[in-house]
Amino acid sequence: MTEAIGRNELCPCGSGKKYKKCCGAKEAVSITHVIENEIDDLQKKLLHFALNHFEEEIFNGFEEYQDYFDIEEDERQFYEFVYTIWFSLFNSLEDGETILEHFITAEVGKIKRPKLKQILQSWTEARTIAGEIINVENNSIIVEDGFSAEKYEVILINTQKSFEPGSFFIGFLLPFDQKYVFFPAPFDLPELPVNQAIDFIEQKSKDAGYHSPQEFLIEFFMEIMKDLTMVGGMVDIDSMEWQKPIFKEVAELLKRNLESLDEMPSTVDIGIILWFKFCEKKQKNIRKPNLYAASMHYLLTLFNHMVSPLTQKETAKLYGVSVGSLSSTYAELDDELEEDIRTIIEMSYEE
Repeated sequence: MTEAIGRNELCPCGSGKKYKKCCGAKEAVSITHVIENEIDDLQKKLLHFALNHFEEEIFNGFEEYQDYFDIEEDERQFYEFVYTIWFSLFNSLEDGETILEHFITAEVGKIKRPKLKQILQSWTEARTIAGEIINVENNSIIVEDGFSAEKYEVILINTQKSFEPGSFFIGFLLPFDQKYVFFPAPFDLPELPVNQAIDFIEQKSKDAGYHSPQEFLIEFFMEIMKDLTMVGGMVDIDSMEWQKPIFKEVAELLKRNLESLDEMPSTVDIGIILWFKFCEKKQKNIRKPNLYAASMHYLLTLFNHMVSPLTQKETAKLYGVSVGSLSSTYAELDDELEEDIRTIIEMSYEE
């Protein structure tokens, strides 16, 4: 909260002067607002410092990501900007220090305001964060860390963009007294379900052998940020040419149940694609769409990582079919789609 200061009171910044001759020289304003503007200036100075003194290191590091990012030319500037921030905050140079630590050493002696100096020095505790925007009010938001469930109050500085509660976001947090500020702002993906995004990062972390997804996010922030833009489902059931309406009905039923279990969109896509391939190969006269949707669902659990894997009995119960019918129908699908499944598995290993 901001606090109005009397003009003849001592300035809260710690200078020892009256407020009217210090931070309130022009008009009685909030000291918090003054410091927020100074923090914004410090963020800009840090970027200029990084590019003026360590441009070669930043450029060489970013070039290593070119093949991975496979970005369009009009996206390059944005990713270079984010990379510069990430590199400056978390990557050690040859001398063992980060660009941020070099900046603090060079800048802290120039700062007269004790509180601002303290805030700048606390930036060595910078962190990455991925989670959910809980609440938005005026110039601050409450966010929840998707890994620890901790909540943080974050001040939005010179940000014109609006944010929606419930949205997934990823970004960099810098300490600001007892609160935080983003550097420069949260990167939100409102169309991506929070639980799917967090599950994706946690699974990537496990696959890479990390015990802490937070440590993984710091180390692979750029890769994760790029990958998250492709987590959402790509297959559109309505645009596919189903030879019979009931084939499409099975696909829609399969999709609804997979999504109800918070399965990853990529898993849903694989299930729909395999079902479509089966329909092309076998022109079945289907009377029980639940049975084929259940069989396709169970088949997925046998070769694909699932967020909520189900046993054969649990799958049968979910779709309201018998275990015996499920077992025989799933075997038919498995036999017909053997080559397609092998191709998917090989592609996953290559990735």
